[in-house]
Amino acid sequence: MPAISATGFSTSWSLRALISCACMLTFVSGFAAGSPEPEPAEGFLCNLSFPQAAIADVNTIYIPFTLVGQLIMVEAKVDTVTGFFMLDTGSEKLVLNKQYFEASENGRSIAAVGNTGFVNAVIEKRVDSLQIDQLVVREIRAHLVDLHHIELKKNIRLIGILGHDVYQDFEVFIDFQSKFIVLTRVNKKGFRIDTLAPYELPYDSMSFDLQHHLIIVDTKVNNVRLKMILDSGAELNLIDRHVNRRVMDKFTIIKRVNLLGVGNREVEVLAGVLNDVQCGNQYSDKMNTLLTSLDEINQSFDVNVQGVIGYEFLKKRRVLINYQKRKLYFFNLVRS
Repeated sequence: MPAISATGFSTSWSLRALISCACMLTFVSGFAAGSPEPEPAEGFLCNLSFPQAAIADVNTIYIPFTLVGQLIMVEAKVDTVTGFFMLDTGSEKLVLNKQYFEASENGRSIAAVGNTGFVNAVIEKRVDSLQIDQLVVREIRAHLVDLHHIELKKNIRLIGILGHDVYQDFEVFIDFQSKFIVLTRVNKKGFRIDTLAPYELPYDSMSFDLQHHLIIVDTKVNNVRLKMILDSGAELNLIDRHVNRRVMDKFTIIKRVNLLGVGNREVEVLAGVLNDVQCGNQYSDKMNTLLTSLDEINQSFDVNVQGVIGYEFLKKRRVLINYQKRKLYFFNLVRS
């Protein structure tokens, strides 16, 4: 991301990164609140492997990642298709790029929800078995979505998105310092199945709420309490335009931007920098942030959040997510 000066955002950042941020959030695959969940579609076997991964045992896998823009990308192969998957904790399902995968005849069309409107052209397929090298995840549903516009913007072969269904039975350790993801299988109470797996003591931890698939954390901005979604697929933070005025005292407006989201709906947002953010005992300043409406997200997922934090919060941290325990763990940076 180009640097942000006191006079404004660079053109490339405001046009490309902002649109990309909206796209990532709109691929939070899910159903509108109260809508019936469709019947399972035709099943198929999906063999997913990560060529660069190191397998510790059948319960642990180390996967190197690359940052494309501010998005976590892992090299992957699905059957005979090679490319990249994005790790997106804001996505509910496994998403496959329909540019490379064909829908079955009885695949169901469903309504996926984004922050700028509904997307109707999403096909659901049931994945009988998703194999990640030696790790196997069974009976999950995949959404077939056209991800071509992200490929064009990021100049990358994007074959899918790894959502919550894929790793919900694992601890997910995201190490931005070493550029590694570690998946460790846990039991229903959140304890590691492999008790001999390497373990590092965290220096801090905090609880979170899990609503649907969304990680919701308690935060404070200028001592105002806010609920925020932690989303690894968000290149920029989002703050709802209806927040308390005291929050706005910590938001420095840089520029007004017209944002084109999914569904070709244009919305105006304010781009700027957010300071004095406290998440548990974690403090952050100077985070690139958009001020916009979160009404669509709140209504679609039946939540009440005032913001989204993503790359801007995670980029200087080593964080472990334990979905069963509803806990985030923070680890010290390794001194070189």
